[in-house]
Amino acid sequence: MKRILAVLLAVMLLIAVVPATSLAEGAVSNGNTSVYHVQTRGSTLYLRRAAGTGSAIISSLSNGTALVKASSKTVRKNGYKWINVKTMGGLKGWVAETFVKSNARADVVTQSSGLNVRSGRGTNYRIYYSIPHGTHGITVYKINGNWAYVSWNGRQKGWASLSYLRWARW
Repeated sequence: MKRILAVLLAVMLLIAVVPATSLAEGAVSNGNTSVYHVQTRGSTLYLRRAAGTGSAIISSLSNGTALVKASSKTVRKNGYKWINVKTMGGLKGWVAETFVKSNARADVVTQSSGLNVRSGRGTNYRIYYSIPHGTHGITVYKINGNWAYVSWNGRQKGWASLSYLRWARW
C-alpha cells in the first residue's frame, strides 16, 4: 500500500513540475500574444508560482530570457505589478513587470534559404524582404499562432514563421 501511495505521489509531482508544451510546438493562442525579455541589473529574476514576493520560486531567469504573456490577468502585490508569463521551455508563472521589457530576440534557423517577412500571417501574403539564414538579433514584438511579428536591421515590421526562429538572449 505504501509503495502504491509513493508511486501516485511521484506521478502527481511529475505532472505538477513537467513544463507544458513548448511555444515552438504550437502552445500559443490564436490571439496576439505579447513577448518580453528579462532585464534586471545583473541579477536573476524569479519566476514564481503566484504573484507576490512570498510565493514559491519555480525558476531563476537570467537577463535576456525570452517570455510570452500567458494571460491578461495582472495582480498588484508587494509594491509590484505582477504579470503571468510562460518561458519558451513551457514553464508558467508570475514575474514583477518592472523587471521585464517588451520584445525579445531570435535567430533565423532555416535550412539554407532566408526567412521571408510578410505583410500578414500566412504564405499567401506579400513578401517585404527575406532575412538570411543564420542571422542573429531579430526583434520579435508579438506572436500569433505560429507567426511572429518581427523586424530586422531597421526594416519594416512584418510577419515571419515562428518555426524558423530560435529564441536568443537579448
